[in-house]
Amino acid sequence: MIFRPLKIMVVFTAFFLLAACTTAPQKQVYADITFQHLSPIKLDVGEIKIVNEFKPSLKSPHVEHELPVKIDQSVQRWVRDRLEAVGGSGAYAVLTIKDASAVEVSLDKTKGLKGVFTKDQSELYTFHIAVELQVVDINGSKGLATAEVRRSKSVPEDITLNNREKMYFELTEILMQDFDVEMEKNIRAFLKDFIR
Repeated sequence: MIFRPLKIMVVFTAFFLLAACTTAPQKQVYADITFQHLSPIKLDVGEIKIVNEFKPSLKSPHVEHELPVKIDQSVQRWVRDRLEAVGGSGAYAVLTIKDASAVEVSLDKTKGLKGVFTKDQSELYTFHIAVELQVVDINGSKGLATAEVRRSKSVPEDITLNNREKMYFELTEILMQDFDVEMEKNIRAFLKDFIR
């Protein structure tokens, strides 16, 4: 009987040593979303300013603060990569970020016995960008181009934290590709007098 407490102590020690050996999954590191591989849109302005009117709420249902690469920062990066000021000092452009939100909505799950055996989609994420680009020249002439894009994706109820973060990044990347296409199209349509 003297050996029983010793056995218990050995078992607990082994358990804690094994528990100490397990490591948490590594947090993924995501690169910035860039557009340097695309030709810049040259505007006949002396300066391009960015105004970010979007303020994350940091509360449900908003999840912008959880994204590994923020939507508003990606839009600012887009401006630096895609727009180039090549004119004199008399004209300027202002890109205003109106919205750069990410919203999570809980989805209904299957109830009862069937729900035990069903893997449901548990949340729907909707990412949204709304931007306007205004150009004003020395004579007071103005031009305006806007772009608004939205992407949504649902996730299964058993999604891991790492896979959710990966989904956040991939959805942001697709959203920014959509934004690039829409914004360039509208700049060329509505600000053609200011393009060089």
